[in-house]
Amino acid sequence: MTSIGRAVERLAKRRLEHGRRRPRAYLIAECARAAAIDNAGSPLIRRRSRAAESSGRRLEMCAVAFAAAFGLLGVRLGYVALDESRHPNLAAYSGRILDAAPRPEIVDRHGALIAVDRPSKTLILPGDEVWDASEAAEAIKTILPSIDAQELVRRLEAGHHVEVARNLTPAQADALFVLGLTGARFVRDFTRFYPQGRAAAHVVGHTEAGRGGVMGLEHSLDARSVRRNPIEPLVATLDLRAQQILEDELLAAMAKFHASAAWGGVMDISSGEVLALASLPDFDPGNPGAAPADHRRNRAVYDRYELGSAFKIFTAAAALEAGAASETSVYDARHGYQVADRIIRDYRGKNRILSFTEVLQHSSNIGAARMAADLGPVRQRAALQSLGLLDPLPIELAERRAPDFPRRWGPVEAATISYGHGIAVTPLHLLAAFAASVGDGFYRAPSFVRGESNPPGRRAFSEDTTAVMRRALRRVITGGSSSQAEAPGYFPIGKTATADKPTNGGYDRNARISTFVGAFPGHAPQYAVLVSLDNPQPIEGTHGFATAGWNAAPVFASAVSRLAPVLGVLPADEGVAVASFMGLGAGADRSAVAL
Repeated sequence: MTSIGRAVERLAKRRLEHGRRRPRAYLIAECARAAAIDNAGSPLIRRRSRAAESSGRRLEMCAVAFAAAFGLLGVRLGYVALDESRHPNLAAYSGRILDAAPRPEIVDRHGALIAVDRPSKTLILPGDEVWDASEAAEAIKTILPSIDAQELVRRLEAGHHVEVARNLTPAQADALFVLGLTGARFVRDFTRFYPQGRAAAHVVGHTEAGRGGVMGLEHSLDARSVRRNPIEPLVATLDLRAQQILEDELLAAMAKFHASAAWGGVMDISSGEVLALASLPDFDPGNPGAAPADHRRNRAVYDRYELGSAFKIFTAAAALEAGAASETSVYDARHGYQVADRIIRDYRGKNRILSFTEVLQHSSNIGAARMAADLGPVRQRAALQSLGLLDPLPIELAERRAPDFPRRWGPVEAATISYGHGIAVTPLHLLAAFAASVGDGFYRAPSFVRGESNPPGRRAFSEDTTAVMRRALRRVITGGSSSQAEAPGYFPIGKTATADKPTNGGYDRNARISTFVGAFPGHAPQYAVLVSLDNPQPIEGTHGFATAGWNAAPVFASAVSRLAPVLGVLPADEGVAVASFMGLGAGADRSAVAL
């Protein structure tokens, strides 16, 4: 029975089962479907099916052939486009285009703009498309006089893709476009702009094409999560007003005292935030290559020095904290003090018995060494460790240096370290440790970015210890070698440090680093300030001296007088200052303050 017959039989059966008639259209469709099934096995249908299959195979083969041809063309195109022998600038250039996304802004603590990306254009000329290289170069030179026309012609005639100029202004780009240079391409790019010029250059850093941030906050910006959000600026701890004051004072001091370099910093004692950090000579972050490499070195955080008598502060504070000394302790400085095979002497010593305060007031090496002997090497080292003086600073800047100190720490090392010899730290190490010694006793690592999860401060000294230190360091200014550090109304405290620069196996007595580290207002310290001069010279009025009391101290005083009003620190009445000095510690008497 044929398929049609079977279909008719099924329809009849369904009609009997359901007792109703099917529509005529349904019957016709069922019969047609059955007829198609019967005809499929016919010779004609089989020939048509084989022809269709053969046509499909031919189409597939053509598709494969076309795909292979276009694939080969694509590979060749990529080779030609990226062949650096033909277009040596193209690979780096294309990489810059892919990365042409704006970097986050950098602003100071008050929102003042420090670094920002601004749109710019780059002119690219393909040498193999330029009709007349000489004519093109002459036309471009009328708009960009600084280009080397001969070199441009040479490279264009060699067929290179030439990056003619970057950072084009809109006016320059429009003028070049009007020239109608064959094959000229104007590519959108971004230029890093530093509206504050050289201010805080070493902290901010700079960028280079293809490398991103090279130093400072620009370098740290690339590795930070904020880099992924171009809308969110990086807020630095810097206060550009304080930064400008510090740089002004250091520049003036370099000129006045004929120093070869200078550096300094201003730090918020309660938070560890660095409001200003300067290293001179400096550079223009918008054109860093124009300055010698030595000018780009951040001396305040990278260079380490034997900072001399400033370490007597830490020796005295550690002895107080350990109970090895008190404000009434006395030390025999009448003769040299022998430790093993060394004899320690004072520079312009008083040759008498000195009180605890007088050891700092007159900067006695003998007194400091005797304090260290009472303290002992183990407790001395532990104290310096608690002040961060034995480890690299955990700051956001990559330019940081680890301290250098003796691996063997015996009585001789303890004696020399007590007055700052035999241990080398960075200036920022000194500033942070000083802040802990005169503030609330907590050591806080310096920071350069606001809103960071910096480690909490750790207690290094008790409040009684820091109160005694404030009174003693006030006497350094009122009755010691630092009278020129006075800033009326702010009762500053601090200490000089003059260190001979090391040379082959010894020290150069004719080359020195002069430092003053202090805080204001002295009776309730809010800000710590450090200023240093590299190899200052005697001048008229210093009586032949080039020590810190004659140069770094007056620079500190001038800086404080300008910084205090800007930072909102008001002058205090003498009675208020006396009460504050005396009330922050037990056993203080009025004579110990001597404002």
